[in-house]
Amino acid sequence: MAKMTGLEEPWEIPSKVLRMYDAVIQLIEEGEDASTVRVSMITDRAGIGKGTAYDYFDTKEDIVACAVVFHIQRMFGLLEQELQKQECFEKQLSWLLEEMGRESGRKYCFIRMVHILSDHSDFSQLVRRKMMSESFRKYHPIKVFENILTQGINRKEIRNDLPLEFMVYTVFSGLLTYMLSISTEECFQIDPDKMKFYVHRQITRQLCCSEPDHM
Repeated sequence: MAKMTGLEEPWEIPSKVLRMYDAVIQLIEEGEDASTVRVSMITDRAGIGKGTAYDYFDTKEDIVACAVVFHIQRMFGLLEQELQKQECFEKQLSWLLEEMGRESGRKYCFIRMVHILSDHSDFSQLVRRKMMSESFRKYHPIKVFENILTQGINRKEIRNDLPLEFMVYTVFSGLLTYMLSISTEECFQIDPDKMKFYVHRQITRQLCCSEPDHM
């Protein structure tokens, strides 16, 4: 039986594997560390036997890395579809900030994903290698935001005098600031609505040809 890579299209993935992927993400959302979660935890949540996991994967790290990569691919594929429904960059940004604050599990999962993609562990390097493959390219978070910003430039909403890479990271840094603020609001008594307003204003001031009057 061919082993999974995490880069398959959804219709190519057996239902048992999809259940394992969903189980991994649920466990991460609930606070489990991606690098220490156990195979038995995944298979119990997925409702399959532990041995079945090794029909599709060689190691526990492969299971979790494939689940993370598939989740990122699915999440940013759907994200781009939703963003394309918004008529301008300002509305895309407003929708994105609103969506990020909807579910607490998602925001904690997002922060853990950032950690996975930025540290130097063997597990994180495995995830990054998968994300560097050509088949993942169209779903890459950087590519998704490059597309959105390029469309904004073509509509003359976004400045054309800044490097595209800088603008992508400007958006990312603002989104991460907002995500951290709503994840720590109880500790630091931060008003999420105010933070959302200021993050939105900061990004539009830096990138837009003219700042919108309101969010």
